[in-house]
Amino acid sequence: MKIIGYLIIFLMQLSFLSAQNIPLLFDENFDDNAFGWDISDNDDATAEISNGYFFINNKGINTGYRFWTQFNIDPAQDFIVECKIRQVFGNPDDAYGLFIVSDGIENNYNFEIKSDGHFRTSIQTDGQYDVDNWSINSNIKQKGEYNILKIKKTNGYLYYYVNDRLLNAQSFSGAMGLDFGFVLRSRSKVQVDYLKIYGNKPQINLVDDPITNPKENLGAGVNTTYSELIPIIAPDGKNFYFVRDDYPGNIGSDKDHNDIWVSAFDGTNWLTARNIDRPLNNSGHNFVIAVTPDNNTLVLNGTYTAFGDESGNGISLSTRNNDGSWSIPKTVEIDNFYNDDLYQNFTVSTDLQVIIMAIERADDTYGQSDLYVSFRKSDGTYTEPKNLGPKINTTGEEGTPFLAADGRTLYFYSDGHNGYGDADIFVSKRVGTSWTEWTEPLNLGPNINTPQWDAYFTLDASGEYAYLVSSSNAIGEEDIFRVKIQEELQPDPVVLIYGKVYDQNTNLPLASQITYDDLTTNLHVDVANSSGTTGEYKIILPYGTKYGFFAKKDGYMALSDNIDLTNIEEYTEIERNLYLIPIQINQQIILNNVFFERGRADIKSSSYPELDRFVQTLKLNPEIEIEVQGYTNNIGDRQALIDLSEQRAIAVKNYLISKGISESRITTKGYGPDNPIADNSTPDGRTKNQRVEFKITNL
Repeated sequence: MKIIGYLIIFLMQLSFLSAQNIPLLFDENFDDNAFGWDISDNDDATAEISNGYFFINNKGINTGYRFWTQFNIDPAQDFIVECKIRQVFGNPDDAYGLFIVSDGIENNYNFEIKSDGHFRTSIQTDGQYDVDNWSINSNIKQKGEYNILKIKKTNGYLYYYVNDRLLNAQSFSGAMGLDFGFVLRSRSKVQVDYLKIYGNKPQINLVDDPITNPKENLGAGVNTTYSELIPIIAPDGKNFYFVRDDYPGNIGSDKDHNDIWVSAFDGTNWLTARNIDRPLNNSGHNFVIAVTPDNNTLVLNGTYTAFGDESGNGISLSTRNNDGSWSIPKTVEIDNFYNDDLYQNFTVSTDLQVIIMAIERADDTYGQSDLYVSFRKSDGTYTEPKNLGPKINTTGEEGTPFLAADGRTLYFYSDGHNGYGDADIFVSKRVGTSWTEWTEPLNLGPNINTPQWDAYFTLDASGEYAYLVSSSNAIGEEDIFRVKIQEELQPDPVVLIYGKVYDQNTNLPLASQITYDDLTTNLHVDVANSSGTTGEYKIILPYGTKYGFFAKKDGYMALSDNIDLTNIEEYTEIERNLYLIPIQINQQIILNNVFFERGRADIKSSSYPELDRFVQTLKLNPEIEIEVQGYTNNIGDRQALIDLSEQRAIAVKNYLISKGISESRITTKGYGPDNPIADNSTPDGRTKNQRVEFKITNL
């Protein structure tokens, strides 16, 4: 790199004069902090915006300090950055000036001057500097006087001007969103009057119908004069988890310490939040990653010791105890998990089968942090993180992922995809069954995304409202808002199944596990746990298929049921109470998910999960002897119906024998249309009457 010759300078001056039609995009007059400058006050430096000026004070003697923020322009097009700046304190040989960041802070371009008339330019590429020697120019004004510094990019070069005099040029290879800012190399103070950015807006891939509804502040129950961050709403929309940063009511005392707070919705407002307390909060950076639909399990950032203290990176699970308190979180094991980035973000599917994480890994990260996916294995651990691929990830930074309840719609922030500011929120949908094929990420629009850093976008299962963090119109530094989303931008609809589990004989609530299977594919779908105090459970299912589900508990026969969601096309909540049957002699139990071919005794394959569970019950209780009973509706000849019901009971008996159950433990009987459990005058009633039951005959 060297200073260019006079002829080239003259030609560049002509080029500059011919390029003055570049539009003015940003005119920072420092009336407020709309562009998100770092307003610091620490041992190293202070910065403040006051009376239309930006004052920057470097307190160090031999330490440089930088202040920058992102301005959303297209780095592939020509641009100009210009500022009016003066030194108000320090020595004449203290350097200050402009700098540009491109592709991360390790890649930057610096233009510095001194009040004694010297200047230099430098390039830092991947942390390695190429620095010019100091040169002198009479156009640089003395301490106390304003200098106008200007950097113009055109034809792959940066041209550096002071008070309209061209001083030098460097090649420019930036390819991402740009940060512009100020540098002070030693102990001094500068005053900036304005910063102007000329350029072209980047091409932004917008959603077809950007969100335009107003953001609603969640109010004083949630937000304070401090920072509220990382919102996570429970799938049922009843509980809201978030963090307060460096708040007096937090447990820890470290700078920027985060505690988890929770607020409940009373149907109209969010109630006054409370600290979730130990063992979930400790001296670390605590926050909730996900809530299961039953509200009985939390996925948490970080790992914990056996005493609930901070342990390290990763994620943990905590379950609700019968008294409503939370268990000490247990570490979630992820194969070959490591993160080279200072920060980490996670999202977890509602069934806990999939983790998406924002981390940086040496082997396959495209730039800074990327989004990766891990899958739950049968032993409860998760597979090694796999990169989601170049459609999602860029050479920039992707983070704060949120996977909607449909398991297909992903919201995340990125500063690598073109946007309106420092980082924007995007949406993409998973293609087919793949986790590395995604639709083109789309920007949610300027009502959601600002010139600043925008992140954290979460929804409940209904998908009607999104919750996000913003500093605009905030009570404090950052607040949590909600915004209504039009139907076109909502995730695919899901169904929330809720209810209670009871002892059929006593009607008392039971703690049990509820398992759901897809009856079309015979694949396991999800698991929920009911509360031991109330028996309540909740589970989320994608629409468009039929499901079988059952509750199980030691000492009880697992009771099954089924539900048809093939025709549901919008978010729906359905109540289903379940009753577990104690193992007792003469106890009657219906096998709800055993199906036969019409008018025949051939068992359909969709019955196998139900029958296999029954086999396991018989194997775990080898003393049980049963009578398998077949029933039909009343349509047809009575004797023919009795014969069909007997044949079906025998078919079930033969299936049980084929799975290892002794024939001596099983008798059969066909009852035909006798003992109906529903009205035979309706199709639904007739379907219910065509059933298989068993009776415990001996223990």
